[in-house]
This record gives sequence, structure tokens and C-alpha cells, in this order.
Amino acid sequence: MTNEPLFNVAHIKLRTAVEGPFARCCIWFQGCLLKCPGCINPELQPLSPSHLCSLSRLTGIIADTRDKFNIEGVTFSGGEPLLQQNLWLLCREIRALGLGIIIFTGFTPEKIPQKIRGHADLVLAGPYIAARHDDSRFLLGSQNKQIIEFSDRYHDQLSYFEMAAHDIMEEVCLGEAEIFFNGN
Repeated sequence: MTNEPLFNVAHIKLRTAVEGPFARCCIWFQGCLLKCPGCINPELQPLSPSHLCSLSRLTGIIADTRDKFNIEGVTFSGGEPLLQQNLWLLCREIRALGLGIIIFTGFTPEKIPQKIRGHADLVLAGPYIAARHDDSRFLLGSQNKQIIEFSDRYHDQLSYFEMAAHDIMEEVCLGEAEIFFNGN
């Protein structure tokens, strides 16, 4: 048994063109306390174990994905990624691989931990508010969501989040009995 940090992973898409600019790996984490009405992933809200994955195993998957699929970065979604206690350690390892990091969170900007601020490149922050649904921006969900840059890595790609620039959809297969669609 090791004392290595574990992450509660719901799904991994090794290569996606939907979850941010450039080719990316996307990791959806299990568990969210916010319970936003109209949440796009309500099945990821329960705080129950899904696939517990060690830091080294997850880092290995990401490194293999970088080499095999030539990804530019990793996107975290959920559930709520910031509930993963040692997410900053995973971010540090991803940065060491030369990859960028984008995080979707329902947390407001002031609730983003300092350790995450020092390791992520871009955070899309704020709870989903159905009454403020936003069809003018891609992937942000509601008008209150803020795009926060913690580095300039994606500064020239912020236009990616403009809805007019996209009409993409990906099918994600999760075993024999489960499929979900990702994108717009």
C-alpha cells in the first residue's frame, strides 16, 4: 500500500477537440457539492467512488496520451475538479510534461485554492445558473462564468470560447452500455 494521492475519476477522453483549444485529454472527476439546478453532468454529482486512480497512474496515462495523440494540454471537468484534494499535485506533474491545464469549476474565483492558481493556466469559474444560460459563449454554460488566466499560455486562444466559432460534437463510449455526447 502506498500513501500516493488518489483521484476519483469518472471518465477520461484521451483525445478531444471539444474541451478547449488544441487537441486535449479531458478528465471528468466524480463528485460535486454544488448541485446546480440544470447541471449538464448530474450523474457526476454523487460523492461516491468511481475509478480511484493514483497520481502516478494518472500521470502515466496523460504522458502516454501526449506521446500517442500529440495533445497540447489537459482539461479537468466534472463533477467538481477542485474537490480533488491533491489536484495541484496532478497539475504540477502535467506541467512537468510540458502540457497546458484548463479547469472547469463551479467555484467562484475567490474560492480557487492558491496552489491551483500557481499550477493551472486557465480556469472557467462560477456555478451554472440556469436563469443566466449563455448561448453566446462556447462551453461556459451561464453568463456569470468567468474566464481566468493564471498564465498567458491560452491568451491568444480565448476566442475559442466564442460560440460562433464551433459546431462540433464527439461521441464518448463508456463501456458497452453507456454513451454520452460531448460538445455542441
